[in-house]
Amino acid sequence: MSSQGKQIQNLTPDRVYTFLETNPEGLHGEEVEERLLNVGRNSFDIPDRWKMLRNFGKQFTNFFTILLIVSAIICFFAHGLNPGESMNFLGWALFVVALLNAFFSFIQEYRAERAMEALKKFLPQMVEVQRQGQVIKVSAEEIVPGDLLILAEGDKITADARVVEAEGLLVDNAPLTGEANPCVLVHGASSSRLVESNNIAFAGCTVIRGSGKAVVFATGLRTEFGKLAHLSQEIKRASSPLEQETAHMVRVLTVIAVSMGFAFFMYGMVTGRPLWVNLVFMMGIIVANVPEGLLPTFTLSLAMGSLRMAKKNVLVKSLNAVEALGAVHVICSDKTGTLTENRLTITELLSPLHGRSLAEQEQLDLLALALAASDVRGTDHLSGDPLDVAVAERLTILGADLEALREQIEHYFTFDVEKRRSAGIMTVAGKRFFVVKGAFEAVSPMLVSVRSAKDSKVVDTEVLGQAEDVLRGMAAQGLRVIALACRELDHGEEEDFASLQDALEKELVLVGFIGIEDPLRKEVPAAVTKCHTAGIEVLLITGDHPDTAQAIARKAGILPRENDPALLMTGADLEHLTEAGLIERLDQGTRVFARTTPEQKMKIVTALKAMEKVVAMTGDGVNDAPALKAADVGIAMGSQGTDVARESAQIILLDDNFASIVAGIEEGRTVFGNIKKFTNYVLVSNGPEILPYLLYILLPVPLALNVIQILSIDLGTDIIPSMALGQEPPDPETMNQPPRLREQGLLTLPLIMHSYLFLGLLEGIWSLGLFFYVLTSGGWRFGEALATTDPLYQSAMGIALSTILLMQIGNLLGRRFARRSGLDGGIFKNRLMLLGIVIQVVFSWATLYFPPLQKILNTGPVPLTIYFLAWFGIILIFGSDYLRKRYCKFRLIAD
Repeated sequence: MSSQGKQIQNLTPDRVYTFLETNPEGLHGEEVEERLLNVGRNSFDIPDRWKMLRNFGKQFTNFFTILLIVSAIICFFAHGLNPGESMNFLGWALFVVALLNAFFSFIQEYRAERAMEALKKFLPQMVEVQRQGQVIKVSAEEIVPGDLLILAEGDKITADARVVEAEGLLVDNAPLTGEANPCVLVHGASSSRLVESNNIAFAGCTVIRGSGKAVVFATGLRTEFGKLAHLSQEIKRASSPLEQETAHMVRVLTVIAVSMGFAFFMYGMVTGRPLWVNLVFMMGIIVANVPEGLLPTFTLSLAMGSLRMAKKNVLVKSLNAVEALGAVHVICSDKTGTLTENRLTITELLSPLHGRSLAEQEQLDLLALALAASDVRGTDHLSGDPLDVAVAERLTILGADLEALREQIEHYFTFDVEKRRSAGIMTVAGKRFFVVKGAFEAVSPMLVSVRSAKDSKVVDTEVLGQAEDVLRGMAAQGLRVIALACRELDHGEEEDFASLQDALEKELVLVGFIGIEDPLRKEVPAAVTKCHTAGIEVLLITGDHPDTAQAIARKAGILPRENDPALLMTGADLEHLTEAGLIERLDQGTRVFARTTPEQKMKIVTALKAMEKVVAMTGDGVNDAPALKAADVGIAMGSQGTDVARESAQIILLDDNFASIVAGIEEGRTVFGNIKKFTNYVLVSNGPEILPYLLYILLPVPLALNVIQILSIDLGTDIIPSMALGQEPPDPETMNQPPRLREQGLLTLPLIMHSYLFLGLLEGIWSLGLFFYVLTSGGWRFGEALATTDPLYQSAMGIALSTILLMQIGNLLGRRFARRSGLDGGIFKNRLMLLGIVIQVVFSWATLYFPPLQKILNTGPVPLTIYFLAWFGIILIFGSDYLRKRYCKFRLIAD
């Protein structure tokens, strides 16, 4: 009923009934059934039952997984041709690795699907409606357009409805609009837009005070709440920078592996080698090129990073978001509940003239009068209009007896939305006062004087001008200003108070201004400064008034102190801008967006992403959900945030502290740097794994490594050292550097050259040198064939494998720092690294001298003197890389 939604607010209550084909008695049962059939139930679309299964199947479509599965099939085929090679064992190993990788990815997507369930739970299950003149409770899903909702204090509204009766009706629209100020609803017609109308009760919002009736005009996905739900559901989160880099790396390595494997397979066939030999050879090339342990190590590293973040009150739902947060260029922050504390607090009590702060007794007197025009219930837990509650809380802080003051209140006049004020009558020190509390422009016509200190000045243009100057000064600080005026009542004015409000509203004395704000969190300015130091831009996007947004942005350090209108934009201006126009404004420095809608928040995110920025969006309300999902990193508030926001986000701040984002960014940057380190480390061993196969196919020499031995490196000894590099602590300079550029990826040409053509080649040359040394020392001659069971061949393979394992220790130490040696950074503090070194040492020894392992790997012993030569490889690789760091201009992109 979108067409109805555009004009329903403009109608009088009588015409609303006619327009929606209902009546003040409510719908009949037959009408409800008919509308349920035509419009559908008041609920959200449920994802189809096969979606999870399809998502799981999708995980098997990436290049890495396909390559591992195809390799496993080839292994099974090769085992059928020649069972003696035990290739079926390798096939099962590769298949399990592919399955685990797919399962980890599936779990992350499954978590994202829970967002819709949170949206459904946010709405109430049972609601009161009037049908056929009877008030009954029905399921929220059975509400239809034309139903007459009964609204009472504490109710959650279940559908968009036009108010037709209202008695002091106050609602909290913050979950939908993001604004902290409650909204007074009336039954009269409105000329405003639907979302800004004060006669519309929106689904998902809560009744704070009062009662009323409202006719439903939109249900389910047609409600404003439903549109956000649908928008959030339809948005597909873009892949994180790490996902993009991982996909790129997988594609590159897959192309290299398949190309080399197929080329040499065809070469083997042309030269007359047996089919199974060529298959085994092709498998060796593929397995040697593909670092099977890399993706599981990614997952483990990210998981450890998420645990470290959790200790800093940053809960990560999606592991890729750990690194994505470190890549952020822009943080788009909501105001209410994110930068501010999401509670109204009285911060200023000023004299109307000259803006003098009131003394403590004057504050007590002023607030006591304000309490007369307030409606606050409860003692330990105060309830009512948030403004009235703020007045009562401030009185309690100042030591006033709240109950005694309440007993002095004779009558309360409910807040009138058209008059924009409330009133009350109170007895103070034996004198009776009529008190008015409201907007200054609503009170000023009734003023006859303004109190300044103990004197009063007769109202004239100059006096009013001075009061307005004070008012503007307070508003410029981002304060919501409430004026308080009163007059002493004569004895003749003791009649029926309720019928005399209009008569009493005259000859008032303006006694003070009350400044109220949603205070800025104290940690925010320092956190914003750290963001700027780290090269991260901070944008404020809020539904609040421009003046309020601008004041908060200045206090937070998002905007400079000097006033520059170009730095702020309203939703009305943004609505008419194209994406190109918005990008231009962002380039010009616009940093604050006020009075924005959820769609406009997404528009800003889209423009920033078009500028090649990695975007983080913070928020806590239902209205933030679509933008949270559209951003590269969605960050929700854990304490005051809604379930919808938390489920749509990837990261949750457990303490709702903006400053925790900075700690998370530092951890995220560290995670990416560490991933780069262990990627470099793992790829180095690919060189000595590939080189034996190239020599084997090109020259009449034995194969120095078999596939099982390669897997013992990739899935065995390299895992713990890789995890150790993933656990390295943050560098103190991490947050003094700008975010990395998009082109500073994971797998770059300099990294490939460093891994394969420098360190990998060194490992290959030294390990193959010892391999051929053992062979020639044992009597082997060039071109001579050796059986796999030959003890000499087994010993030569053993020393080649053992040498690679030991040289990886030198590689491990060198990867700790880009420009330092790796020995000067507290190596003994990283216990996992020490464990990794121990494992490599023990495994290198066991490869040669432990019979059970010798049998599995098909290796044999060598003289201890040759084993000691293998140890020299540690010094060779570590020293060569250290000399490169000191004297060569060659640098990794990650440096």
